[in-house]
Amino acid sequence: MKVVAGTLPKYRQLLQLLRQQILAGQFAPGGRLPTEEELVQQYGLSRGTVRKAIEQLSAEGFVYSEQGSGTYVSATHPSAVPFRFTDCPAGAAVTYQVITQEIIPASMAAAQALSLPLGEPVIHIKRLRLEGETVAGYSERFLPHSLCPDLLTEDLTQQSIHDILVDRSDLPLLRAVIEIEAQMLDAEDAALLGVPPGTPAMVVTRTTYTAPHRPAVWYRAVYRDAYCLAARVDIPAGEDRSA
Repeated sequence: MKVVAGTLPKYRQLLQLLRQQILAGQFAPGGRLPTEEELVQQYGLSRGTVRKAIEQLSAEGFVYSEQGSGTYVSATHPSAVPFRFTDCPAGAAVTYQVITQEIIPASMAAAQALSLPLGEPVIHIKRLRLEGETVAGYSERFLPHSLCPDLLTEDLTQQSIHDILVDRSDLPLLRAVIEIEAQMLDAEDAALLGVPPGTPAMVVTRTTYTAPHRPAVWYRAVYRDAYCLAARVDIPAGEDRSA
């Protein structure tokens, strides 16, 4: 794997490469990683890019640093690899109607869910899910503004927000906590779906993580009839898994 322009951010490419090398045993447990300067020279990257990759590896538990000595592979490292969610096929073409796409100060609930300081800038997106002409559900997301600033200017009427974040943000998806309940809708949720209050629906809350204890996106969605979600390993661009 080479670090190249035009695909994932270079930081993500280096992160994937180092993670794969550790999992494959190319860097033995307790062994020292190349220095920042060595990685800069080897891959033609900036020191800041290399440092971000090392910091993420550390947050994931793959490496640890000793001041004045270097960065070393953990004796026991996690086996988790990045993954992504994939939507189940709908009976009709899926589009979205954006209700809110803004930056707001993190509320108490959002700050607590995302482990952020109260009032930290967060991106807030709320949109309806349309299957043909039918409102099938709606979703609401909160995430740190720094995670993917470009999300504010994206056309979100056709695209999966999750795919945008996985493909363009600096950080991978490594863990998710999901709660699913069938609930009788209150007046606010019912109005968004165009159904009477008290209508039963599926309510989903989800927090995704870019490291074991680093939350990235707090999500809530309501679906009129059914909720379906699949997941798959996030295969890096250019990697062949067919062999």
